[in-house]
Amino acid sequence: MHAVVLKYFLEVARCGSIRKAAQNLFVASSAVNRQVLRLEEELGTELFDRVPSGMRLNAAGERLQQHVRGTLHDFHLMRTELDAMKGERKGHVSVVAMDSLLIEFLPAAVEEFSSSYPAVRYTISSALPSDVPDRVAKGDNDIGMCYLGKLPGTIKVVAKAPFPPGVVMAPSHPLAKKTRITFDDCRDQAFIQISRISPIHHLVQPEFSRFWDDLEPAISCNSTPMAKRMVIAGRGISFFSKIGFIDELERGEVVWRPLANAAIGAIEVGIVVPTHRALSHVTKQFLERLTKRLKQLELTAAI
Repeated sequence: MHAVVLKYFLEVARCGSIRKAAQNLFVASSAVNRQVLRLEEELGTELFDRVPSGMRLNAAGERLQQHVRGTLHDFHLMRTELDAMKGERKGHVSVVAMDSLLIEFLPAAVEEFSSSYPAVRYTISSALPSDVPDRVAKGDNDIGMCYLGKLPGTIKVVAKAPFPPGVVMAPSHPLAKKTRITFDDCRDQAFIQISRISPIHHLVQPEFSRFWDDLEPAISCNSTPMAKRMVIAGRGISFFSKIGFIDELERGEVVWRPLANAAIGAIEVGIVVPTHRALSHVTKQFLERLTKRLKQLELTAAI
């Protein structure tokens, strides 16, 4: 089967829509539909259930998706190994991480790595911390970064550092005078919320969940950069790990205080990879750089 057919199939499966897949692939919807029909004809079975909301994989489609992901991964791995044998620094790095890491940590890591590996391509995606391990386990990404909780058996932690969520605010905020902050301290404060689903809802129960469910934010948005700007401007407080405000903390634009909750204080940020499939040469090299950067950041944050 031609690689284009498999690429189109995976994109339709991911999007659940011919139209959305075509938009992402920058081709006509008719071309995507034609390739899907061609694939189904060649295999002698339908791969999708056509439902009012779009395209949904059936049992045959799910089995093919599993096979295609493994095949394309092995092909990519072989190509990068051949490039390494030829002394070329090419390949593809795929990372999924919680949103706050896409502000400074990962962009800086990519910039640094690109100076040594200028021909490498990157796919960097954001996801809820609870979704990151599953995406790595399924093969959507090769490296994940998130708050660590219970992990699938096909995932392992290669590095971790104590970066629990805490309260971040402008230096002039009344709570900045406290050394530790309780949920009760936060209840009457203007709160800046990025998502109704807390990034640590799956890790801390039930005290935190009760607080979060009762929260009426002063500002609600789904943009970390906007939330950071509002915090710096003194419009309210928010919950963030130090890792999302390293530069602002160093410049004194914000302060960070730990939450007086033992479970939250024990939360770590980790780098996870699959145990059931090999990583390409260039992905391993990028992983080493990420691990080193996380450890360096841990030392910086502790000062």
